Amino acid sequence: MGPVRLKGEMAVSAAVSTILMVVLVIGIAMIIWSVWIGSPSILHDKVYIAGEAKAIAVNQPGGIPMQVVGFTIREAEPFHFAGQKPPTAGKEVLLKVITPDGRTLYPTPFISGGALEGRTLFIYPNSTGYSEHCDYIVSDSLPVGKLKPFVLGTWTVQLIDTEAHLLISSDDRAKITEGTSSYALAGGTPGGNVWRTDCTPLGYTVHGNPVAANTGPPMNMSYLTFDGNDWLEYQDDPTLTYTGDLTVSIWLRPLNVTTWKQVIGKGLQTPSGSGVIEDKNYDLYLINGKVYFEWDDRVTNTHYHIMTDNNVVTAGNWQYVNLVVEGGDPKIYINGVPQSFSYYQSNVPGNNKITNPSQIPDIRLKDNQYPMTMGKQASQQYPFPYSGDIGSFALYNRGLSAGEISENLQTYSA
Repeated sequence: MGPVRLKGEMAVSAAVSTILMVVLVIGIAMIIWSVWIGSPSILHDKVYIAGEAKAIAVNQPGGIPMQVVGFTIREAEPFHFAGQKPPTAGKEVLLKVITPDGRTLYPTPFISGGALEGRTLFIYPNSTGYSEHCDYIVSDSLPVGKLKPFVLGTWTVQLIDTEAHLLISSDDRAKITEGTSSYALAGGTPGGNVWRTDCTPLGYTVHGNPVAANTGPPMNMSYLTFDGNDWLEYQDDPTLTYTGDLTVSIWLRPLNVTTWKQVIGKGLQTPSGSGVIEDKNYDLYLINGKVYFEWDDRVTNTHYHIMTDNNVVTAGNWQYVNLVVEGGDPKIYINGVPQSFSYYQSNVPGNNKITNPSQIPDIRLKDNQYPMTMGKQASQQYPFPYSGDIGSFALYNRGLSAGEISENLQTYSA
């Protein structure tokens, strides 16, 4: 006579069988799901690539050296980059680059056909006038022409297997030691893409019907035409607010220089009795042929402006204008040439000139939460609309050097 099973043992055995059956069903379902979806952990092995990132010196026009990021592929299974044009081979790999100033870049591949093993690739900015702030290229050919400088610091090159969804490698050996300390906090083309430093777009509202166009060669710059009834409003953002150093870098082609025109600024003017109340972080104007910049002191709330002593802007011509504040001291450049100017304690151009050197204020910009406007002052009484074209522009939280301004002038950038 065999052993007698108790009811409890039979119940446990049935429960175990049920659990095993559930586990088996789940396992089969996961395999089926993996086949259908492409789960990296079960069915796919990431492609093998061994490479080295480093800074590489290249020569600019005129023999001037600069550094770009290079990536040498020492050993690799067949692969190609996402976005690479045929002929291609092997698995698809996404190239991702992380910059010292926090941008995440996905360079566009311009690579000739054939195996990538053994090649050195060059990663560098797309410096054409059509390019945006975060456009970069990866190529097996050396860059040709003038390049935007690289930001100083460590550049990290990552490779991602797009089929397995796995990180293949992350290399932080590219150390740029010759370049620029930082890019603009915000910049781009009015009416087009305007980017923060981290490559995220700034939101804005278009008022009126400004017309977008492009200059064509040699500038190849996109621009927006304002007819006096058009203006843009960029919502308040940390990248548009400045309380220390500042550079407003902008390309202009005014239709005329016979009136007052607001170009770009952040603030608000409201009526008060027979006058107005100003609350300005920064505001840049053309006053006839002169350049005018106003601000409110963040400590005393006193309203000041500076204005060029001479007419420096002409109608119908492209001009590159820079307003630089560095260490509390301002500078105004037109087409790379510094201009003389005077200080005034007033919101009326030319009123109450400060002639005593001991009374000349340091510029202490005052924060506010108003939108940044382009083409019209934020005022119901005195809008001072702009008529003409505005091209590339950028805002920096530092003073651009004379050399950087000259380089932007030569490359038609901001």
